[in-house]
Amino acid sequence: MLIANNNPNYLKQNIKEIITRHFFMDIEELQLILKPIKEAIKYLEMKNATLADCFLQLIKLSYSIKSLSETHTTFRQQCIKAFNKRWMQFNFRLYMLAYLLHPLYHGKGFRNQVCHKVVYWAIENIWIKMGGGENSSSKLIGKIAAFCDNLSPYNDEFVPKYYTVERWWSYVEQDEGEENFIQQLALKIFSITPHNAGCERIFSVMGWYMNKRRTRLSVNHLQNLMKLHTYYVSNAKTELKYTAKDMNVKNDEEFYQLVRNGIYQNINDEIGEEELDNEDDDYGDTEDKFVNIEEYEKFGHKSNDSVLQSETILILYQRS
Repeated sequence: MLIANNNPNYLKQNIKEIITRHFFMDIEELQLILKPIKEAIKYLEMKNATLADCFLQLIKLSYSIKSLSETHTTFRQQCIKAFNKRWMQFNFRLYMLAYLLHPLYHGKGFRNQVCHKVVYWAIENIWIKMGGGENSSSKLIGKIAAFCDNLSPYNDEFVPKYYTVERWWSYVEQDEGEENFIQQLALKIFSITPHNAGCERIFSVMGWYMNKRRTRLSVNHLQNLMKLHTYYVSNAKTELKYTAKDMNVKNDEEFYQLVRNGIYQNINDEIGEEELDNEDDDYGDTEDKFVNIEEYEKFGHKSNDSVLQSETILILYQRS
């Protein structure tokens, strides 16, 4: 009312800008970016999230940025700069290896040249450090090739609704007398969690112990308390089941949720956002175009449409 009385022309001008088509076009452009970001956050905060999930979500986000209208130059350039900055921070060979070994995808969309680079990188940087040698490395390459071709024993259907990637790989058996090298590598890769939500939760509880209660615990005492806390939260279904005798619970999941709620009751587990340093705020060193196109490798083709839900051929960066 104050603005309407003192400066009605100013209000009219703003209303005109809002109802113009240009305003709604800006909203649509923003929605194209916010939707994949929201979906990525949702998927990556799941308990069973893997590096392959992170890889795919980032690829989908790149599709969304590529689809932005070039008429919104400033907004598009800022999105590209932010994307390029985060892209260059990833060790993408590791994420591509996770995608290659995921039983739902079997490396669909990767050109042979890309597969070779990823596999040899994995042998040099991961498998050798796991104790592998020249003989086992050769066998591992053959097993990965069979896996990518969806041959037995790697052709069992993967249904995310019923089991995790780790569970699927744990049931893959080789012929009698053969060591399961590919299983060892896959379980190693998929044991990596692509987020630090668990660590943040632990630090939050530690903050509650130390600050909210103002206790003067020694480091060893605090460490032991956190070990107990983490153990009982992780194994609540088996270790704390006796507490459900007088509870009216329908199933294990409901009981588990009750235990978690009881343990975290009155704990302020809000994690304050860390302040970004100057490097995070400064995108001046990034390009206005996606990272050097000539250094990319083609990723998608028609067989990969069901994964990325797009017919666009995506260009992926390959580090030398």
